[in-house]
Amino acid sequence: MKQSKNNVDSSEQHRDARGGSETAESRPAERDRGGAARPPLADVPARPPIERGPRESDPLAQAADLARNGDLVEAANAYRAYLTRHPEDVPGRRGLAGVLEQKGDFVGALGELGRAIDAQPDDVSLLCGRAAVQMAMQRYDQAEADLRRASKLDADSAEVLFNFGMLFCKKARWREAIVPLQRAVELDPSNSQGHYYLGEAYNQTDQLKLALGSYEEAVKLQPTNYRALKGVGIVLDKLGRPAEATAAYQRARDAQRR
Repeated sequence: MKQSKNNVDSSEQHRDARGGSETAESRPAERDRGGAARPPLADVPARPPIERGPRESDPLAQAADLARNGDLVEAANAYRAYLTRHPEDVPGRRGLAGVLEQKGDFVGALGELGRAIDAQPDDVSLLCGRAAVQMAMQRYDQAEADLRRASKLDADSAEVLFNFGMLFCKKARWREAIVPLQRAVELDPSNSQGHYYLGEAYNQTDQLKLALGSYEEAVKLQPTNYRALKGVGIVLDKLGRPAEATAAYQRARDAQRR
């Protein structure tokens, strides 16, 4: 049973991508149902520098809850209403960008991230977030520029290293992807997508036993990571273990339907 050597879906996320431990495949383009590298921007805890009374509700927390519950339209409206009152608030911009990204409005997400970065130009996570959106739009050169800027600020950031590795995978620069991904999962062993992309890089460079180990670690961390399960099947096929490969492919199909 032969499978395509290139196991990375060119239309997938991503993050997966921001160096976190999970993303949702239900999101368009670069989203991974099998888990994401980084949490959606909207899910990042928002702590705006706005003083509130003890009884006042937190509108950013409410907006983030709406996003987590899948009510993206109302979440976007809530963020926009908040930003009308507090236009300089970076967590609000970040949250709105995450919701727009989930909706597939990548241009809108880039605009919000750009405004946030203008306010906080040395925020590594914001730069990684914008790079991930640019990857979703296949604007790889712009993504690499943001990541190089982030790397100058924090070269040992697991988030930066993961996104570099993912970028190299998307550009089929497999050997270049290995070192940053190895370092990323050392720094953040719970990153399912980091292990998955490392498995991809090993697989594409014919390091099959290492690939199998990385894919299996991704599945261990996130059993619904159907791309990692498919990777397990592909490697088992290459290793001449067809019965186990068939079982892995079935698990991948089951996970994808969830």
